[in-house]
Amino acid sequence: MLVGVLAGPAAVLRAGGISLADAALTVVAVGPLLAIALWRRPGALRVVAVLAVLIACSRWAHSLPRVFGVELEYNWQGKTMELLWLVALFLALWPWAREEAGLGLRLKPGWRPAGWVVVGLFVGFTLLFLWNYADAGAPPDPMDTERLLFDAAHPNLVEELLVHGAMLAVLDRACGTPWRFLGADVGWGLVLTSLWFGLWHGLVLTADGLVVEPVAILSTGLVGLLLGWVRLRSGSVWLAYAGHCTIELGQDAATMVWAMLGGNVPLG
Repeated sequence: MLVGVLAGPAAVLRAGGISLADAALTVVAVGPLLAIALWRRPGALRVVAVLAVLIACSRWAHSLPRVFGVELEYNWQGKTMELLWLVALFLALWPWAREEAGLGLRLKPGWRPAGWVVVGLFVGFTLLFLWNYADAGAPPDPMDTERLLFDAAHPNLVEELLVHGAMLAVLDRACGTPWRFLGADVGWGLVLTSLWFGLWHGLVLTADGLVVEPVAILSTGLVGLLLGWVRLRSGSVWLAYAGHCTIELGQDAATMVWAMLGGNVPLG
């Protein structure tokens, strides 16, 4: 409401219209697989409606006109609003959120392989970016405090709470987890959320038009598959969040190490 007052209702309504269209596009894109997963299952239309609402709320909150923190480089306003509505959702449905969406603090027995995967991701991405910097022969952009905070704080958390928390829990409730994958009980939920994770980063409808990046869809979809496995193997969305952060924090760590090797200040 405050954003609506400051930015104007017309701008908010326009952002909402684009968000609804983007949510519809995302649901249609996964429609064939979603239809297979929910075929003849009770409450299938209700499940689709819930998923569409989750996507629309996330897109709308993130695409609202920026009136707070406009002087900052990153969209802290959008990510904070995404977090606030997700917190409200999980508080209203706390038993479900704790047990099925992975917000509880207790890890499943046998979670350690997932933990080692998270550690390996951080080390691997750090070494990969260091190798890229050495191969490029040119120093990367200097590291700054805002970028480090954005990479380590709640922006990555909201994606995990939405995709591998709420959406995965809804799909696993509807479709079950009949398959075994690397020690984790999985089902159509892992397949669909991995595809959604890729589309989140490579198929976006904006005010300037449709953005389609096939490489981003494939690469982030594979990352989503790995993070979804971490979530299901450990039973914790928090460990999946830590794995999500390893990509950006690995690059941040490599940037700071490269700066120190060059005799520069690691953090501006």
